[in-house]
Amino acid sequence: MTYRKNKKMNNKKTKSKTLTDKQKEKLKEHSKLHKNGMKSVHMKNMVKFMKEGDSFSKAHSKALKLDKKK
Repeated sequence: MTYRKNKKMNNKKTKSKTLTDKQKEKLKEHSKLHKNGMKSVHMKNMVKFMKEGDSFSKAHSKALKLDKKK
């Protein structure tokens, strides 16, 4: 395997990352600020981004950007 292919394979984020109990609790608290709780589009986007490896803050920023597009 060439260096270039190996480097590309190592840079991919894993989508199957599970959230820690602390992350889940923080998301649950944050969901109280949204109309439909954990079922809101904002929260679903946050969970998706966090499972991809983003921090809570980064996931929240990304979700807010998507919310503004609508």
